[in-house]
Amino acid sequence: MESHPFDNTFRITPEHKLQCQRDGFVKLEGFLNPNVVEMLRDRTEREMTGVARNSATSMNLSRTQLDFRSDRNDVYELMARPYFRQALTELAEHDLFLTFENCFEIEQNVHEGLPWHVDVQSFGYHFAEEYACTVWAPLQPVDTQGQRGGMAYVPRHVISGEFCFEQLERALVSTLRAKEAAGIRTSPKEYYGMRFGIFNTPPLDTILETHQVEDDFQPGDVLVFNKWVVHRSIMLKEGELPRCAAYVMRFVDADARYDLQRTQMLELPAELYGKGPFPYKHVTRQHIEIAEAGAADGDLLTECAYFENRDRRTIRR
Repeated sequence: MESHPFDNTFRITPEHKLQCQRDGFVKLEGFLNPNVVEMLRDRTEREMTGVARNSATSMNLSRTQLDFRSDRNDVYELMARPYFRQALTELAEHDLFLTFENCFEIEQNVHEGLPWHVDVQSFGYHFAEEYACTVWAPLQPVDTQGQRGGMAYVPRHVISGEFCFEQLERALVSTLRAKEAAGIRTSPKEYYGMRFGIFNTPPLDTILETHQVEDDFQPGDVLVFNKWVVHRSIMLKEGELPRCAAYVMRFVDADARYDLQRTQMLELPAELYGKGPFPYKHVTRQHIEIAEAGAADGDLLTECAYFENRDRRTIRR
């Protein structure tokens, strides 16, 4: 293969693989070269320019974009690099399929970002037991002894968020439906309070903070973590950076299948609160848009028409 500006000599080590298997996450230092970092900065800023801030504010962010709409050729070129494909598939031990790109930004001393959570919304459209992972790439330095502004994450062997993708979501939906059937009106605030509150009660928050990991990052470093890792944002404190942003890639197992039932559970707030003078609106409809594009329950995501360039989205071992 001819050389490319996105090439890198990075290689996965046995220590990387061991940590990823044990903890569910691993920091990859120097994974992206400066050309890639600059491309992602430009791409992220372009996507966030002009976006509505109301949904970002509700997530305690200054700006966010939950799926990129611009041309993905540069991203596909990055995914085609041998080092990138080798690293991610060795860590995941699966062939992978890119579903969505996201980005998040927080402002100094203003936005706390997301509390403790797992990415049920981001991975709510495929079967709960199927593998998925995130590549998180901060676009400014993260100094844990200075401004901070990165993320904290808890090893999966300490506490796993696996139950959130199946038991908790079903229990949440059945609880709200039972209350509504009994004539007890619920609200989006109650819905999200139940979803996020499970990890953010004082006792569990203490446990998570005691075991949390928070790393320093330079642009080009990334964190790879599976969907069961509990994590949260860290506020950007006083200092040189007025704001900081991160670019995110979401991958699922290349054999992952569309789960219409779980998708419909994610639609509950729109069903219950989507009418009236102040109707609820999802921050993203990605999960249901896959079905609207023709996907049926059990279809391979790699064959769903919603995703363009499906071959280029797939990386194999």
